[in-house]
Amino acid sequence: MVGPIGFRTLVLALEAIRWNPDGPALIVAAPDAAEQVRGGIATLLGAVQAAMAGETWLTPAFTSSTMVYPRTGPPDNGVVYLAMQGGNARAVFFRPDLPADPEWGPFPEMARRLPGARRSEHPVLSFVTVGPRAEAVAAAQSLQDPWGPLRWLHAEGGDVLLLGADPTMNVAIHYVEALAGRKTFLRWALMDRRVVELPGFPGCRRGFGAAAPRLEPITRRVYLSERVFQGLPMGRMVEILLELLRRDPMALLCEDPMCLLCHAVRQHVLYGSRSA
Repeated sequence: MVGPIGFRTLVLALEAIRWNPDGPALIVAAPDAAEQVRGGIATLLGAVQAAMAGETWLTPAFTSSTMVYPRTGPPDNGVVYLAMQGGNARAVFFRPDLPADPEWGPFPEMARRLPGARRSEHPVLSFVTVGPRAEAVAAAQSLQDPWGPLRWLHAEGGDVLLLGADPTMNVAIHYVEALAGRKTFLRWALMDRRVVELPGFPGCRRGFGAAAPRLEPITRRVYLSERVFQGLPMGRMVEILLELLRRDPMALLCEDPMCLLCHAVRQHVLYGSRSA
């Protein structure tokens, strides 16, 4: 495709990659997904609204800026506590209008401002939800169950739509990790004028690219200039990756030898160390 991408082209692309045209979807847009779109992020958001008309959709609005760390904590927790102390003074309290981390781009913030949009209240792993069942999706999440919205999406037969986003941004894979019993971590964040504990915190997602070959048979793609829009059915994605993780508990970990998170997972698999 040559030239700016228009609204109608975006709507057609979104409709083409959906597996369940009458169901909900997790939508993850790359920070630069609207770079070549006529009208920018507003046009992209409008196309999502048009393609998902009458249905509920959600998008990650994660905020690591709320996180703090104690001087000491549980072992095998994927963190060097003393090395993280310098960031505590810069941490902010979670609030519903706190912008998502820059790595998620402008899409979550634009979605949050839509009339009727609902943001869940996890101080780090919140989701913005739009549509008739937004309240139910937000209510599905708790501090103890950060992936409740994705469990809801799975139960409802929804899709995962990646708009220019590479597989490392597919946060639904964290939900599969939780189902597989992969080691999780304990983290802390500022919320409601206090520090709250966040159990069940996920590990590294830099290794998620290795899932792409496994998911190739269930991946629908539309190429728009330099961007690729991809759609996966949540149910089949979960089945395929859950089988992979049960067969190979070290699958989808990154290869960085300095990654404390992936190292902790490997140690847990090899030696059965206690999860946080």
